[in-house]
Amino acid sequence: MSLFAELKRRNVFRVGAAYVVIGWLLLQVADVLLDNFGAPDWVFKSFAALLILGLPLALFLAWAFELTPEGVKRAEDVVESDSITPRTGKRVDRLIVVALVAVIGILVAERFWSAGDADQEEGMTVGAPAAETEPVDAPDAPVEKSIAVLPFADFSPGADQGWFADGLAEEILNALARTPDLKVASRTATFAFRDTSQSPAEIGAALNVAHILEGSVRRAADQIRVTAQLIRTSDGYHIWSENFDGSIQDAIAIQEQIAFQIARALKTAMDPDALAEMLAGGTRSVEAWEALLKAQALLQEPSVIDLKPAAIERILASAQRAVEVDPGFSQAHGFMANFWQQQMTPVSAFYAATDLAPAEVRARFDKHIEDAIRTAGSEAERLAFQADRAWVQALYADRIAYLREAVALRPEQTGIHVQLGRALIEVGEYGEARDILMKAVALGRGTAPELVTVYQFLHRVDAEAALGLSDRALETDAGSLQVLYQSHRVLLYAGKLERAADLARAYVLRDADSEFSHMLQLRQACAEGRQGDADAIYARLDGDVIRWLMLKTLGRDAEAREFLRPLDTPARLYALSTFLAYPFFTPDDYPLLADTLARQGIQRPLPTRIPFACEEDPGHE
Repeated sequence: MSLFAELKRRNVFRVGAAYVVIGWLLLQVADVLLDNFGAPDWVFKSFAALLILGLPLALFLAWAFELTPEGVKRAEDVVESDSITPRTGKRVDRLIVVALVAVIGILVAERFWSAGDADQEEGMTVGAPAAETEPVDAPDAPVEKSIAVLPFADFSPGADQGWFADGLAEEILNALARTPDLKVASRTATFAFRDTSQSPAEIGAALNVAHILEGSVRRAADQIRVTAQLIRTSDGYHIWSENFDGSIQDAIAIQEQIAFQIARALKTAMDPDALAEMLAGGTRSVEAWEALLKAQALLQEPSVIDLKPAAIERILASAQRAVEVDPGFSQAHGFMANFWQQQMTPVSAFYAATDLAPAEVRARFDKHIEDAIRTAGSEAERLAFQADRAWVQALYADRIAYLREAVALRPEQTGIHVQLGRALIEVGEYGEARDILMKAVALGRGTAPELVTVYQFLHRVDAEAALGLSDRALETDAGSLQVLYQSHRVLLYAGKLERAADLARAYVLRDADSEFSHMLQLRQACAEGRQGDADAIYARLDGDVIRWLMLKTLGRDAEAREFLRPLDTPARLYALSTFLAYPFFTPDDYPLLADTLARQGIQRPLPTRIPFACEEDPGHE
């Protein structure tokens, strides 16, 4: 008898097939159970290695031994006429069939199981406001090459890696946003979808995207597991899903793999050679990247809003660590430059938040913005940094030129359009500013955070257009303080006093004592002619962030003018110039600023008046 025939008679082939099929099933079960129990990655790898090593042993046992009615015997001791291998072979065949049915069942379930009804990991679809209205000029169905990157869930044992999970998702989003033919929902819109039970179809309808990426991060010591799933929103179909395991040093490489595989799955034009430059701001240092993520996460903590010195020190220390580890990390330099720019911006919550002299703050901004420009990973990023430098240097025409170039390079990005729209308002080009801001709306997804970013500037040049955007934002997120605050002002500009009063009451129920609440209440009091109430609100003001706005709203123009007078110096000209964003600001009252504008050929229209301002009180002149 030939060797092949003998192998077949002794059921060696059947045993091998059964072993492979059952081994695959065991691996699937082990992957799920070990992951849920938080077992280290080496446990699963060791189990898989044992199964592989067991295959030759199983084949040897099938060859060398035979099952008989009297028990297991050596094959050579069994007379062929007494052998029951045919009967045993049929049992093995039935076992293989059952196992194959189980395999097919698992594959079918994995392929067609609705992500909305059975997420692979609890909490992976993260949450948001209810369905949004359609964006301006939005098609009936979302563009096929469109995606929203949802914040990744933190499944780490200590549940203390949320900042890392958010940073990982944001870097993937940034990389995909640079893919020329892929529409990517903004971070503001997608990160609103945290901790919700909404289905992919509902999220897709809200963001007007054809796909969503959701995922999770599990980190223990220096080991990480990242799970990512690309889902089609129309039917919940999983287009692509994969686990990525490695050390923390592999984090940036994992980002690259995820971004590229998504872009490839959606058949986009992502250039693999350019991908490395897109992620992590050009850094290859995981330590630097983590330090920046921590600084960004700290910036979102409530203690920062209260301007607690300890929180600010932690932000600066973490960001500084990022640039020390990798001096070529453009995003870290940009973060630091923006922080110091906010220190010089009077209407920012971070204005003068440290004890440093204005000249030292400016010097720190100059250093980091130059480093950011030098290390920028793309021309569009470089132009954005150059625009910020020109702004602080009071080179208004140059700033607009840089932003126009950036828009030409990244015509699909809404944020650049909003920046250009604001810059055009500052130089008095109100008509073009309106067109650019409306273009930003058309490019966006119509979410409340995106809309409010636009109409907080648009109402200054077109109150009616801003009113339409405000109504849409209120329909989708009427509980947001930012939406309420900006919408209240829009309603007053549009002359809708009763509706504004309703919003004012809603805002005060949520925030009665902040400076912004006082500003909103003062506006409503002036609009209703309650001069005494408005004066009383101003008397309670503690701080200077909104003092000029309050004085202008009260009609106390002379006081407002003198309040800003100390800023009309070379060292603080940028701070003064930020008020150019208000059409009712009068630059001619400040000789240095007026001369700077004139030298650049900028002629703003005559200043307007706040339509709901209190009547000017001569006693305050």
